[in-house]
Amino acid sequence: MSRIQRRLDVTMSQHTDTISDDRHPSYFSTKLRILLAGMVLIVALTAVTILFYTVLLISSISVAPTPEGFKGSRFKQIDEYPTVIGSSIESQFLTSEIHNCSLSNTTVVNIQWNNFAWQKVDNNRVYLYSSFYDARYIYFQNQYHYIRIIGMAVGKIQESYFCRIWYTQQQEPVIVKADTSEIWGQHWNQNPDPETYHTYLFSCPVPLKMHRKNLFPDFVSVSSQPCGSVSTKLPVHREGLLEWQNGGASKRYAVCVKGMDFEEDISIKLIEWLELLYILGVDQVFIYKYTIHQNVGKVLDYYARYGKVRVVSLSLPGDQPNEPKLRSLYLKKALWQKRRNELVPYNDCLYRNIYLYDYVIPLDIDEIIIPINSYTWFEMLLEFQRKSPKALKKYASFSAQNVYFLDVFNSTLDPEVPKYFYMLHHTVRSANFSIIGHSVKSFVSTKYSRTVFNHYTLEPLYSSMKTNKVMNTSIVQMNHYKKRCPREIYSQCKSKFLLYTMKDNVLSKYKKELIFRVKLVIKGTGLHV
Repeated sequence: MSRIQRRLDVTMSQHTDTISDDRHPSYFSTKLRILLAGMVLIVALTAVTILFYTVLLISSISVAPTPEGFKGSRFKQIDEYPTVIGSSIESQFLTSEIHNCSLSNTTVVNIQWNNFAWQKVDNNRVYLYSSFYDARYIYFQNQYHYIRIIGMAVGKIQESYFCRIWYTQQQEPVIVKADTSEIWGQHWNQNPDPETYHTYLFSCPVPLKMHRKNLFPDFVSVSSQPCGSVSTKLPVHREGLLEWQNGGASKRYAVCVKGMDFEEDISIKLIEWLELLYILGVDQVFIYKYTIHQNVGKVLDYYARYGKVRVVSLSLPGDQPNEPKLRSLYLKKALWQKRRNELVPYNDCLYRNIYLYDYVIPLDIDEIIIPINSYTWFEMLLEFQRKSPKALKKYASFSAQNVYFLDVFNSTLDPEVPKYFYMLHHTVRSANFSIIGHSVKSFVSTKYSRTVFNHYTLEPLYSSMKTNKVMNTSIVQMNHYKKRCPREIYSQCKSKFLLYTMKDNVLSKYKKELIFRVKLVIKGTGLHV
């Protein structure tokens, strides 16, 4: 036997002796216990990790920013499956009651008209102007639809109201409770007279089962009781909705003009203003009309034939005066009431265009938003977006700062410009802009705005967004042409705006095109200058 073989035999013998030793069962059981303990520890750590990430996922759903404000997550048993409700919107739709009334009680409609444009709710001093289908709201890829109704009420609304939603496909309406919210900044005019008319947005949540069936309502009624006869029945506007849902491209800009109330002939000024808007890229101008001069009517008719202007007749609801002279005096005297009334056409204009235009721009006919380095609004907003790339998804409106071109400043008579032009001859302005955020005018996003007033978005559709971003004066300015300083800021005007002036030729780049276009329209309308 070789040396190597003998060494191998000895080693194997020692190994056999070790295995057969009396101590081996204890040694084996110790290793088994260690192995089992390790496995238990791994399972426990895995369970804790799964539980941690489950809690984290639920928390992330419940605290996501929500359009109507976060009210905490909770569980509601629907069809035997627990559903996480992460926002007040989801809660409203998943828990809202659909009222059942007998058919004979729900179909009796006796419309109470008021001042040709308004409908009165029951025997209350609540008046409705218009209604619209709003399908914009999306939360975690779920869509929630509303019918938005614009109205006014004498005093603040304290009681509940109900929406009766009418569909062609079924005889009985769907009845839900309305959400009522005042369109107003609560820090404005905090103690109004009890007889003040307040502007309201009534929001009717459309039951999920209805819009998931692709059923759209034709009319909506509002009443103080869920059942019984009703005195209102408004058509539900949804122009452009189907194209919008199918991804159709909207136009860019619509300008909204509050109720025009002019007895004097401003027709030539109006043409100059409108034509400059169209050069800037405006697609259509919505003009709400109280009383106008006949020549102004000719101008509006001319543009309406080409689809460039849409005229909407307007009146005041309730016992407010509508005789032209009395109404003009009333609106000049009751300043806060005038501002509340203006919210009706501005928000009507917003909702008319939520599917048709990217932005609505509330403007008066003595105001114009002018790019500094660009020629059109589109080019100007591209410049703004390059400098502020996150702004378009963070803010619901974008403002241009106000600067005054007053008649008391010396105007420059340009021999190349006909005398009947107004803005092209006013080239001297205040050297100082208004305080940032004051007297601004804005591009209001139709995608992200819930309510609007004459300066910017009042309330975003999504509460995680901010209302307004003021653009730098190196990009854009808002030219404000007035005879004199506004009386409500006269002391500030005297020390800041009248004292320091400068020449401003920002409109000179439009001179040739604007003169050509205005002359064509004057000829087309048959006006004399």
